[in-house]
Amino acid sequence: MLRTVTVPPSSDEVARAADEVSGGALSGALVKRWPRGRSHHAYLLTMPTGERFLFKVHKRPHPGRMRRFLNLAELMREQAVPHPTVRWSDFERRTLAAPYFIQDFITGEDAARSLTALSFTDQNRVGTELANGLRSLHAVAYVDTPVPWAAELDDRMRTRAVECRTLDALDVAGQERVLAHYEDRQWALEDVPRRLTHDDLNLANLLLQQRRDGWHFVAFLDFERARGRDPLLDVVRLESWTLPACPAMAAPFRATYAAVDDENSRARSEIYEVYLLLAGIVWYRENELPEREKFCRERLQSWLDRRS
Repeated sequence: MLRTVTVPPSSDEVARAADEVSGGALSGALVKRWPRGRSHHAYLLTMPTGERFLFKVHKRPHPGRMRRFLNLAELMREQAVPHPTVRWSDFERRTLAAPYFIQDFITGEDAARSLTALSFTDQNRVGTELANGLRSLHAVAYVDTPVPWAAELDDRMRTRAVECRTLDALDVAGQERVLAHYEDRQWALEDVPRRLTHDDLNLANLLLQQRRDGWHFVAFLDFERARGRDPLLDVVRLESWTLPACPAMAAPFRATYAAVDDENSRARSEIYEVYLLLAGIVWYRENELPEREKFCRERLQSWLDRRS
């Protein structure tokens, strides 16, 4: 079990730790709780100059998770992936009882909050910028396990199907239908290279910024679930779960990202379409997100009905 940080650090503790870890660069920062963090206790640091940073403390401290994230942050900085750059961190808990990091604060609104304000022209622009950002993310080679992707997904697919039976999201016939669909296309997973994938590209994790000429995509947020997998997983999730909420983004996104309509890509996409629903049901149940679990359950049932 991961130990839960039940009591977040006080503002004074955060200010003192920020001052120490930055060698005085953050001395005098005004500290305020940042309410939008889910997996972190988050604090907004505002300097006398007006410069701002986010101070994030893991709610569930885990050395391996923190080490992986700091490694990812450096890779993304080197590859110019649009994300809030990490400036300081304390992995060894020298200055605070829990590990934490401090990253740039980028002004803007996530796409879930700003969606209704986007015009047709804004959506076209954001779709193109999002595709360029995702291409830079997926250009990062990232192998976080020696197991081939085909073997890893095989284990995940079969395990998620069993778990969904336990959660009454699948019956015996449904489980057989899902696995037959997968096994018919399993050949397409061989020799897929691992690249850095976000794995949670919902609207809340896309940061947009309003400028004089309209809204722009500026950064990906929340890399807690990032792994080295098939980039097509991100694309399928975006196109089937996220972009339908902003349809004018879809065409410029597809035109800019790359064509993924060859036979191999189509087969993998058809696997990922159902895999993401199975994994979503399990993940959202574990994390007590009933509305999102319901979304996945309804889409899975629709998928099964179309193939009955």
